[in-house]
Amino acid sequence: METTAVDQFAELLGVQVLHRSFDEARCQLNVKDEHLNILGGVHGGVIFSLADIAFAIACNSGDAPYTGLQADIRYMSGAKDRVLFATATKVSSSKKFAHYEVLITDGLNNRVALFTSTCYRLAP
Repeated sequence: METTAVDQFAELLGVQVLHRSFDEARCQLNVKDEHLNILGGVHGGVIFSLADIAFAIACNSGDAPYTGLQADIRYMSGAKDRVLFATATKVSSSKKFAHYEVLITDGLNNRVALFTSTCYRLAP
């Protein structure tokens, strides 16, 4: 049940969807000044949101709607570029659950963060 609904928060942040499937989704964010924290780096909440959006796009690109149950993130390094990519990859799935990893990289291919998440299938 791939959704065509608009994610207004993703639009507000400026997230662009590059690829979507239940197995993998890829998004891009061109970092603007309003995405930066007080120290001049990309705000952790922006990075988390980008990962969460890629996760939601992937798990809702299949034949049923899913809702997130759990998510956590490990920040690995600051972004060295003003472009971020989020690649959500399905790690495993069953009839009711799916597990994803989302790797956040910058435009220079530096690893910025690793987000892991679990979702629950809402429809039978």
